[in-house]
Amino acid sequence: MKVRILSTALLATGLIVSSASFAQLNLQQFGIGGGNSSGNAGASASSGGIGQLLQSYVGANQQVLSGQSSLASAMGLASAASQAQQASGLLGGGAPSVSQLSQAGSTQQSLSQTLTQAFTSRASDSSTPVDKQAFTSGLTSLGQGVSQYASLQSSLGSIGQMSPSSLLQSGLNPQSAQAASYIAQSAPGQLQSLAATLSAAVQFATSHGISVPSIATSALKGL
Repeated sequence: MKVRILSTALLATGLIVSSASFAQLNLQQFGIGGGNSSGNAGASASSGGIGQLLQSYVGANQQVLSGQSSLASAMGLASAASQAQQASGLLGGGAPSVSQLSQAGSTQQSLSQTLTQAFTSRASDSSTPVDKQAFTSGLTSLGQGVSQYASLQSSLGSIGQMSPSSLLQSGLNPQSAQAASYIAQSAPGQLQSLAATLSAAVQFATSHGISVPSIATSALKGL
């Protein structure tokens, strides 16, 4: 009953995402609400739904970090490539904690700045070699990561409007509730930064005769 009341209250507030293409949120995809009147069943569904969100978010970050590592290697930035690999390792051991998510996210943002600066500073430099194959591989992974990030945005509005206590009332354990809140608060800004990095990488590739995979351009068009 508490789950059903919470779902009704959330829907009544008119929680919508900013994009006009998503007119209505489906809270049931996260297991919040629904027709089952059993508290235990609602709790289980909620945990599973948020677990799926967390898994999708982790997958998107691993794609992004893989892309950043390849791009850094292609540009001769060995230290940055190593940082990306280490950050990706934080996300590979089951359900990560908020601390691990935050650390990986911070590294990801720092790498975005490093790469963008490298693309800008070497925009007109054709004398320094670039590993074109690694660069294209990096564009593929980064494009896939950005696309996965973008697909999350349609569903994060409802979670972002819920307090950790509300998430707990829907049947989540504390770690999952904290992770869900972190993702909802961080993902939009991360997507914006990653899109800027991907755009700069595509421009660099185009001006240096590097093959640009279709996933990189389609990811930008889809934003």
